[in-house]
Amino acid sequence: MGRRRKRNRDGRKHILRQFNESSNKQAFESELKRDEFDREQQIHLQNIVERKKDILSRTVFVGSVLGSLRTIETRDALKRFMLQKYGPVQNVTARKGGGKHPMGVVTFNFKSDAEQVFDGLSLLEASKERKQIKVPCSVGFRGVITVRPAVDYKGIYNDDTSTSFIQVNTKGLTLGHWYPQGSDACNDIQGLESIACDLPNTWIQEGKDTSNVKPIMKIDVRNAVVELDVTHCVNDPLDSLTLLVMTMMARSFTEKRTIISFRFKDLTHPMKLCHNNGRYYLLFELRHPPRLAFVTINTETDFETRCRLTGLDELPELGNCLGYRLETDKVEIQRLMEAQAFEKLKRMGLCNYEFDLFESEDVQLDYVRNKKIDVNDYVAKLSSQRMSFLICSILDANSCSWFDMVDDKVMDQDIISLVKNGDSKRNERVRPMKCQIVCLLLMQFTKQPLEYRRRHQILNEMREMHGKTRYPAQMFYALYGAEADSDEVTLVVPQFCVSLPRILITPLQIRATALEVEMSNRIVRKFIERHSFSNEAFIRVSIGDENTDNLYSHDLSQQVEMRIKGLVLNGIRIGKKKYYFLAYSSSQLKEQALWMVSPEHGWTVKKMRESMGDFSMCKSPSKYAARIGQCFSTTLDATSSRTRSDEESLLNWTKTRLGLTGRSTPRVNDALPDIVSTNGMEHSDGVGLISRSFMDTILQQLPFNPNPHDISAVQIRYGGAKGVLVAWDFSKLKNRKCIGYDVCLRPSMVKFNAPYDNIEIVTIARRIPYYLNRNVILLGQHHKIPARTFIDLQEHHIHSLNRMLCDASFALKFLYQLNGPDNALMNTLHHMLCVGMEPQEDPFLYSCLHCIRSHHLMNLRKKARIYVERGAVLIGGIDELGLIPENCCFIQVSTPDQVSNKDDYKPITGKVMVTKHPVMHPGDMRMLTAVDIPELRGHKNKGIRPEADKMSGSDLDGDQFAITWDSRLFLKINVEPMDFTPAKAPDKNNNINDESLLDHFINHARSSNLGRISMLWIDYATIKEDAGCSECLELAKLASLAVDFPKSGIPAVLPKELVLAQSIPRAHWRELKGRPSFHCTSAVGMLYDQVVNEMNSTRIMPKLGSNAMGGRYRDTNGQILFIGDKHHIFQSKKCLFSPVLAGCLGWKCDDFDAKLLDFANHQRFLYDSQLIELMNQYKIKSEGEVVTGCILKYHKLHKRRRHDIAEEIRRQFRSIRRQFRHEFLLAVYHILHNHLQYFEDDDGLVEEDVPDEELDLIETAATATTVDTREVSQRAKQTAGRVAAAYYVATYSPSTHDDESKIVLFSFPWVIAADVMA
Repeated sequence: MGRRRKRNRDGRKHILRQFNESSNKQAFESELKRDEFDREQQIHLQNIVERKKDILSRTVFVGSVLGSLRTIETRDALKRFMLQKYGPVQNVTARKGGGKHPMGVVTFNFKSDAEQVFDGLSLLEASKERKQIKVPCSVGFRGVITVRPAVDYKGIYNDDTSTSFIQVNTKGLTLGHWYPQGSDACNDIQGLESIACDLPNTWIQEGKDTSNVKPIMKIDVRNAVVELDVTHCVNDPLDSLTLLVMTMMARSFTEKRTIISFRFKDLTHPMKLCHNNGRYYLLFELRHPPRLAFVTINTETDFETRCRLTGLDELPELGNCLGYRLETDKVEIQRLMEAQAFEKLKRMGLCNYEFDLFESEDVQLDYVRNKKIDVNDYVAKLSSQRMSFLICSILDANSCSWFDMVDDKVMDQDIISLVKNGDSKRNERVRPMKCQIVCLLLMQFTKQPLEYRRRHQILNEMREMHGKTRYPAQMFYALYGAEADSDEVTLVVPQFCVSLPRILITPLQIRATALEVEMSNRIVRKFIERHSFSNEAFIRVSIGDENTDNLYSHDLSQQVEMRIKGLVLNGIRIGKKKYYFLAYSSSQLKEQALWMVSPEHGWTVKKMRESMGDFSMCKSPSKYAARIGQCFSTTLDATSSRTRSDEESLLNWTKTRLGLTGRSTPRVNDALPDIVSTNGMEHSDGVGLISRSFMDTILQQLPFNPNPHDISAVQIRYGGAKGVLVAWDFSKLKNRKCIGYDVCLRPSMVKFNAPYDNIEIVTIARRIPYYLNRNVILLGQHHKIPARTFIDLQEHHIHSLNRMLCDASFALKFLYQLNGPDNALMNTLHHMLCVGMEPQEDPFLYSCLHCIRSHHLMNLRKKARIYVERGAVLIGGIDELGLIPENCCFIQVSTPDQVSNKDDYKPITGKVMVTKHPVMHPGDMRMLTAVDIPELRGHKNKGIRPEADKMSGSDLDGDQFAITWDSRLFLKINVEPMDFTPAKAPDKNNNINDESLLDHFINHARSSNLGRISMLWIDYATIKEDAGCSECLELAKLASLAVDFPKSGIPAVLPKELVLAQSIPRAHWRELKGRPSFHCTSAVGMLYDQVVNEMNSTRIMPKLGSNAMGGRYRDTNGQILFIGDKHHIFQSKKCLFSPVLAGCLGWKCDDFDAKLLDFANHQRFLYDSQLIELMNQYKIKSEGEVVTGCILKYHKLHKRRRHDIAEEIRRQFRSIRRQFRHEFLLAVYHILHNHLQYFEDDDGLVEEDVPDEELDLIETAATATTVDTREVSQRAKQTAGRVAAAYYVATYSPSTHDDESKIVLFSFPWVIAADVMA
């Protein structure tokens, strides 16, 4: 059914759009300033690192010196000896923290003199070899001193510490809220500018008076960190037992501190010096709560132990109030001015003006007069839990304070009342809900009223706005009355996805972060669709630091652990609902996330778990968590997944959901024997069978419409089974046990007993491009693959990426190989390139290709991901016919440069190199022989082999294997594989409850060190120049243990002898800021240098005024933003707009075209709004990023789930495209049927049922590449071209450009109608 609401366009002011643009502009300008500051800080730190390297290259440590080096006489004697024997000495000191007999630190004037000590060997090389020599010396103990290279700069490097640290003595600390003059977000809303501008510089104190807390502010300019030392102002925050443990760790510590710390970039505004009644204050505000820690320091060894705290009794508002007011006096300020301390703060971005006693700004001091409210009771007044969550997220995002939310009113109504009573205030705009209740199952699909969706959108805008406001009710009222268009507030949730609340638990705060759209899972679908749970019954909880980073082992102190367990076990209340711990999946365990639920309709957590299956065979918390987590894998329901598209199909849809259509349930055999070798190895571990006909049936249910001809295997979850189902013609199999069944499962697939309800698809078997990585390159060098091979491969990759930006025909071929964009975008770019459009001439095409290039260059730099043209990543299967010889495999893939069809598939024959990522053992890379077996040619984009266990202990339950038939990457021999025998399971624990499950969760967060092991493996492979060294082999075993940790519960404990000290230099391509490094000359080092030079090159970058830029800005990383200079945007559109193209599409500039243009302008505005909303949700800065899904920089909250987030962005963008594509086809339909009132300027509502078949016929005719002589088809094609022309004119024509807008997007006509315009 097509339905749309008419708009009144007679001068209504688009307040919401102005607010969005202003907020986005402020956010981007702030981000650009922050990027510039980060770049300057990085240069500053790099200069420090270079100076450190220079000093280290001239410094040695001297031991066994007779006498104390703390005396001048001993130092002078040592200096004279070193001068006579080697050369001029710059300085001789005693090493700091050396106890009673510290080592001597000798710094020569010249590197050549220092190198004489080690017979011409540089100190860096001597340090890597851990050399230590004995030198006869008169001042040595027993006539000999020991000399070794300085392995670190601790205790020897002094960068004028008196100026690198700034100390500010204060007379009091008060927590509250700071409102700088002119910073209120209402400045961006027409009609509210006056009240926002009149707001003076204001400080509002919240909570009890804490002025008796007088911290010492210590500003570390070098590391951009601020610490507030409150040790002498607070009681001991630790219990006696914890303090005793820390004392033992620090051994004989002589100093303890309680520290509040944050980084410069955490400030929302630069610090400001203010005064009030002769008293002076430093005011600042943070973006999120600071870190709170108890620190013990051993002054002899400088050994420091930090214990994270969850609060201080003296500062109860520390986690809730982000404003800080530090009182000081004239004497202290004058001292800082004389020391030019404020000049350093200005250079580091802590202030952007001169501090002056006589020019300090006046500040109005106030305090919260209202009694502290319970936010949950406050938002519980709302009937909608989703609205309650949005209000909480506004408060937690510091977009508004709770007392302003209570005090600010419009017509005696605060924002809660306005949100609650929004419908009654504008009854004339409310549309009655059209309901057809067939059964309780359909409740979730009932359309929500327009006003509900509109209020939801406005609250979401307020949550994401840049800055905060003191007038939330007035802001909501102004935005609510700005526009009332149903199209504007359509909430797009893609099929198979669900919008769920997300919260973050930190050591100091519980933060409602967002409502995120993500793929659903079995349990969420089951209870929402079948048991009528609301979406808000489930929440996804993340555990993290205040800045959303992961909590690491050193952060998980006893206090933090008790806080997390207490909150999760006792439940978390949001509004009217209280959420209880439910479960977590294996992927969530790695992300430090879990599911909580507020059961509805009489359900309890216990009953919900019991309904998932029988887990009685699980005797340990780790195994129980892994098995129940299987139900929470993100999947697509393939057997009953279709959603209702319109009211006409409601009955059929209901019958399908209730199983009344006559379609039988899949016939399942779950006792198909595993294939076991004579030595007990299971060759069929995790792989089952599915009939070819039934595979075709379930593939038709998937939303991305895969071609069944191309798919031979799917990774599934089915009841209690998991693994891969491979499509076979059961009539041709020797195994007669498959006859009469649709699905055959093996015992190795069934992990627990559960009803076989719906088959759920995790992924389908498709060819994925093969990219090398650093591990493969390092192991390849161990296998004697020349470094030149990898350099040639990367040179070809970079050359192709550069050529793609200049050569349209090459870009058309190369894009299919990279597999970066999805099919919808691929078709769009394909049509644009096919019609002859050049990347350097169109801003949208260039944005997409530039983003893809930048994404690949970044991956080359960070991971050495080099594209291998003759390679593929495939899901593994097993030969059910038994035709493949030993040490052989069958591989059939499509050619990468054409759209897949039957004739594109060719079996690979000959030698192939096969491995599985991550690869850490030389035996993980195997040479096999690919054979062509005619009976297996029906299997596409899949490898069939019996070699899985030899590569990282893999099985066939969905593991992907990297295969290459490029002879340059072949190995000479196969190395004996590592023994991947699983770790022995821990003692059985029948007491499995919530507490034991959370203990496993926290233990995993504390002990999981797979990432650390992987980086140590890389470091040893680089330092030892051999990936097969004993240390790497031992780390490979530990990595295997760490991979199994989530299921086994056995952590991989790193031996101390394998841990590399931070002082040991790492390879320069590790990019470790402020740490010693050396220039690595291995293949990885040369590849890194090559790609860095390419990224720094600007030879193929267009100038700002070029057509490709479209007037848009670049950020410091060269990424093209979606904001630009107003003048340049207008001038670019004058050059870009092609009247010839518009004319070819049927543009006539008559009265009807004016109506079409009005319609197109409105559609473009809605499209741009949704696209910008998506970009804001995930903090994306470029149109090319969100369209291609090639995200260059993820927000911190999303870094843990990069792959999932990229997929979610692609899904949401596809949903936006489908929505506006449908509107496009509806417009063509109404023109063809003379429904011109569809484009009239009135406020009526036009509703008419439009069968999907009609729209499909229109789409086929409009996009046909051959000439159709039928009049109906020709008319449909011409009409579609005319509407597409209107879309093009609305986007590119300078006459439709808003002169006041800095936001510019060019994707609208191409994403919606590129195939029509081609």
